Amino acid sequence: MMRLEDIDHSLYVQDDVNGEHIYYLDPELTKPYTGVIYNKWRGKIESEAEFIDGLKNGLEHVYNEEEELILISECRGNIEFGISKEFEKGYLTSVSINYNGRLVKYLEIGHNYEIINVQKFYYDVTKGDKIPEGDKIITKMSYERLPKYIRILLELSDKELVEYEFKKDNPYLRPPYNI
Repeated sequence: MMRLEDIDHSLYVQDDVNGEHIYYLDPELTKPYTGVIYNKWRGKIESEAEFIDGLKNGLEHVYNEEEELILISECRGNIEFGISKEFEKGYLTSVSINYNGRLVKYLEIGHNYEIINVQKFYYDVTKGDKIPEGDKIITKMSYERLPKYIRILLELSDKELVEYEFKKDNPYLRPPYNI
């Protein structure tokens, strides 16, 4: 698999509707890039992500100034879609489920992997969830209309979310996006 820095002269870019880059291998923007793209800040890798067909489709890793991992996110179509895990000094500090860049569920984690706090941003009224005032944006979509992968993740227990292991070739993060 190709691995290029975001400023490599063989890459050409076009911005998508979210302001994120779509990467190509030709100036006519007809050959979308597939591979890994990383970027540096002050000579150190700041982030790297998998791209398929020019878009971030797969895992994105973000690092701090000491090049320690601080975030792993599943992405689909240039936005967070699936599980994200945040770290501080090597410790897991949070796990979240994201749907098109929006938080669906958020778990705050302590040093011994204990769950300190759980916040939900999607409520399934068919399962008896009560919708608090102000949290209706994602909730307006019925559970059945959520993508299959997001429904699968919502069915996991909090403990299973903490123990979730990222899959290198997760089919839910790959085009076509119909699964």
